[in-house]
Amino acid sequence: MEQIYVFIIHNDVWIYILCAFGLLWYLNELFRAQRVLSRAVFGLEKETGARLRNNALIFIVVLGSIIGFVYYVNYSVLPTLPESLFKPPTPTPDIFATPLSSPTPLNTPLPPTIPPQLAPTVTLAGQGIPEDGTEGDAVETAVPDTPTPMVTPTPFVACRLDLNISEPLDGSAVSGAISFFGTANTDNFGYYRLEANGPQTNGQWSSLLGRNIDKQVIDSFLGNVDLSDWASGPYLVRLTAVDSDGNETGACVIQVTLDNRSP
Repeated sequence: MEQIYVFIIHNDVWIYILCAFGLLWYLNELFRAQRVLSRAVFGLEKETGARLRNNALIFIVVLGSIIGFVYYVNYSVLPTLPESLFKPPTPTPDIFATPLSSPTPLNTPLPPTIPPQLAPTVTLAGQGIPEDGTEGDAVETAVPDTPTPMVTPTPFVACRLDLNISEPLDGSAVSGAISFFGTANTDNFGYYRLEANGPQTNGQWSSLLGRNIDKQVIDSFLGNVDLSDWASGPYLVRLTAVDSDGNETGACVIQVTLDNRSP
């Protein structure tokens, strides 16, 4: 049923136009039938006029009901539908578009194999006696307890399943108000931020949302921004994830072309 609602919402203007033309046609038929009935003298003429009138009334009621249903869907059903229904389908990757590596030519000399170097064997006290019969003095070195340092996670710079921008697509053209969809669900999640770098920012990363978002997002709405006043041109858009300790855990970067020129 939701797909029917989506179809009606996407094509509501055309449905209104077709129903309006239909109503005009059958209203004209109704007036013509009324004229036939008002001038009819014989029973056959009255029967023909009544049939035309009944057909016109039926179609007027049906077309009016369609217009009312479309209006109801737009103003009552649309606010209750999830946003995911209106997202464009994810394009299927073309496996044949990926270039294959060139085959290795025959008789290619292999690089020389370097034998691994063996580490010297250390004999500890109590494990053996030197060949000259003298006992080696065992020297014990006290090692102070050193606390294990905290390991800072190495941030990745790539779009992955747990950090990506699915809309707009990488390399697409955008204008005006832009809605961003994707995923920000990294390990030990703290918050994410959206930034842009392009002609308007003079080569600097500038925040698009004006704040950090501390809510995890899984294949859903990341935020929206109105870039109508920004200069047109290519922009890099970066989605950065930060963990609860304040360390950046990854970044997903795409490129879009902003076109705010008047049509």
